[in-house]
Amino acid sequence: MRLFADTNIVAPAVRALREAGHDVLYSAERPADPGDLALLAEATAAGRALITKDHDFGALVHRDGHSHAGVLLLDDLGDAAAETALIVKVLARDAERLLAGEFLRAP
Repeated sequence: MRLFADTNIVAPAVRALREAGHDVLYSAERPADPGDLALLAEATAAGRALITKDHDFGALVHRDGHSHAGVLLLDDLGDAAAETALIVKVLARDAERLLAGEFLRAP
C-alpha cells in the first residue's frame, strides 16, 4: 500500500510498515515540514493515504473540503510500541477502505 506518514508518526511504526512491504514516504525524513496543506496535497497527488495524529487534517478534509487519497487519523497514545501495533492492526483490517479514499479515525 502507498502511504504518507506525517512527521508526528513514530519512526518504529514507519519501519514496521516498510518491513511489511508498504511503500511509505515519511515526512520526518525531510529537512523541513512544508505544512499540513502541502502534505495533504502531495499525498493526494501521489495517490498515498496519509497517516497522522494531527487533527487539523480532519478540518482540512471535512470542513474545508480538500481532497485526499485516504486518511488514517490516530490519537497520540504516548507509547511507540502501542502506536505501531495500532497502525499495523488498522491497516490490516481497513486497507481496502483507505485504498478507496476513506477518512478513518483509529479507535
